[in-house]
Amino acid sequence: MSPLPPTLSEWIDGDRESPKSINVPTEYPGVEHALPELWSALPMSLLSSDCSDSDSEPLDLTDFSMSAPAMEDVPPDIRKLVCETCWSTVFSVESFRIAWEALPENFYLRSAGFSYTTPTWRQIQRQQRRHLIKFRHRCEWCKIVCELIEKTRPRRQPPKDKMYQLRVRLDHYLGVTALSLFNEKEESHFPILTTEDDAAAKFIPDRDILPDVDSSFAYDLIKKRVLECFHHEHCSLPQCARLPTRVIDCLDPNQPRLFVSKGIKDHYVALSYVWGEGQPNRLRNRNLDSYIEGIPLENIPKTIMDAITVTHKLGFRYLWVDSFCILQDSEDDKAQEIAQIRHIFRNSYVTIIAACARKVSDGFLHDRRPTVGKLSGGESLLPFRCPDGSIGTMRLVMGGSASPIPEPANKRAWCLEERALSPRRLIYATHTLVYECQTIHDNMNGAPNFVPLYRPEDIPRLPNRIPPLSPAIPNSDLSADSEITQAWYNMVTMYTQRTLTRSRDRLNALASIAEQYHRYWPHSKYFAGLWEHQLPGSLLWGNHHRGNYRRRPDVCHAPSWSWASRDGEADMRWCRNDGMYCTVIHCAMTPAKQVNPFGEVEDGGILVLETVIQPATWSTDKDGMGDLFTVTGALPDHYGYESGQNNIGLAHGDAIEKRRDVNVYIAFVGRNFIEYQYACGLVLVPVTNQIANTRAYNYPVFRRVGSFEAPLYWSSFPETWLESKRQRITII
Repeated sequence: MSPLPPTLSEWIDGDRESPKSINVPTEYPGVEHALPELWSALPMSLLSSDCSDSDSEPLDLTDFSMSAPAMEDVPPDIRKLVCETCWSTVFSVESFRIAWEALPENFYLRSAGFSYTTPTWRQIQRQQRRHLIKFRHRCEWCKIVCELIEKTRPRRQPPKDKMYQLRVRLDHYLGVTALSLFNEKEESHFPILTTEDDAAAKFIPDRDILPDVDSSFAYDLIKKRVLECFHHEHCSLPQCARLPTRVIDCLDPNQPRLFVSKGIKDHYVALSYVWGEGQPNRLRNRNLDSYIEGIPLENIPKTIMDAITVTHKLGFRYLWVDSFCILQDSEDDKAQEIAQIRHIFRNSYVTIIAACARKVSDGFLHDRRPTVGKLSGGESLLPFRCPDGSIGTMRLVMGGSASPIPEPANKRAWCLEERALSPRRLIYATHTLVYECQTIHDNMNGAPNFVPLYRPEDIPRLPNRIPPLSPAIPNSDLSADSEITQAWYNMVTMYTQRTLTRSRDRLNALASIAEQYHRYWPHSKYFAGLWEHQLPGSLLWGNHHRGNYRRRPDVCHAPSWSWASRDGEADMRWCRNDGMYCTVIHCAMTPAKQVNPFGEVEDGGILVLETVIQPATWSTDKDGMGDLFTVTGALPDHYGYESGQNNIGLAHGDAIEKRRDVNVYIAFVGRNFIEYQYACGLVLVPVTNQIANTRAYNYPVFRRVGSFEAPLYWSSFPETWLESKRQRITII
């Protein structure tokens, strides 16, 4: 085992406090016995108030000091930012106090904040010119006001003698996050930033993006984030776990070597990245022994070399990388190690995600360009009256938030489980370095860029809790925990939006996440991406978006009733077990490799349903969608689109079909409520060449080609059909 992990011995410089002087947080049961060195290594500034013996009172941000430096004492660089008129109105102590003390619950009220009347349009122009002549700097506030006014009159110059009523508000919750500006017709909200060494830093939490992700400052921020993570409600302390079978020893980054762990315990780092190209020097049986002696630097692609650098600079010794730690020419070793992926990423101290690298030779430690990740519209630097009486600066970001940058790693299916399973992630994005854990998703330096645009459900995370289950609970009751069920459906939808190099990995690349969910549902069987207790409702997955359809693969690696049988997105929002019309009689599936029961499956998986089935005609369009029509034409003509055929509803193909008009069967599964009441089910085609193991069931055999929904409010015919006799069918 290597020396104490970096959080305990190497991350903190300077004198350490005695362990006896630190109160260990009580929210972590048993931690005082587990890692006593940890708390002695932490600087007092990083400990929460529960951990520190300091008598200092926390700063009350609501106590706004009315004292302020005289104008002649204001630093020249701040003095020149706005003109004399703006200093005496918006940026006076009293005005700023009113803007500051606008309550968070009044966020949507235009009446909150400081209100004032501007000079005339002519006077604003004059005072801007005077300020420019005197300070060789344009008044930043007048510039913002002019832009706001001109936005309301895009084709006409404002009247010269007109004055405007404006209202200014500083919106803050745990600190200032935005400045809001209102006039009679428009309102604008500007994110606020400042620098770490500014007097306003105590009151403004957001910073600019971090351009140098390989700087000592960046590594200090990483260490600080990880230490703070230990206090998060949903995050756990890292534990020394068994190392993966093989890891890269990064003790000397100039002479890395492969290390066969033989089951020893230590902290390690994992790498998640996009291959994007071949790796001719990957680990194989022929170079295994030589790599144990040392891996030539010229054999290591840039992304992996950067990961070795990060691992070493953070003070860790071991790094796991798939291409250098799994024998790439051994199917047995691949199967064995892929089955351990859940443990490899779950037990890593931190995972490096090379999100910005399109291929393994790109690397990710390059400096970020200042323009990458900037919020659109430019910036303005303004004075900031601090509640403690000092004066600093705030930078307003004009134009709102930019669109998130599509990262290469976010398109790769394998990267999803690597990210979701990891307790702590260092995401080297295109715009900067992002820290993510079970609790937060934040730019490393606190910059607001892109972060507010991520919804919690868009961030791949596992549920934080395991519900109490016992063997006595029947499978039908397991779906009661809707939060975990919805998290699984969100994960599948997110996963199927990503791509794979090999279609046969459709189930393999999600296997570790499925194995983790099996801890939540230990009594439920897993059938090629569908859980037993969620059937039959989970059969209602579909592709509901035009333009997302793909051709059916030549070789299917799952039964047609599984979303894994085809490429592309599987929308799970219709999947629920309310109002079911059918019953699952039997479901059977055999894993291709017993060592990986949640991965690839053998041919021959079958599903037997007892349901109502009806013939129909499916008129598809080029996108794979289309209308379903009755075959008999027994309904009134005003419900139909063609003479003799009556519209049933809308069908969504699982893939693009070669024929436009297809005779199909529809099997009713359940009833759903999205805006209106719908009957939902599967679109099927008969299978004439029944495989041997389905003949024993002596039921008609079908293959799924799509899903459908039929609005019940259109006519009474679905209700009539649903009263028909149910029959048993086999779907393969």
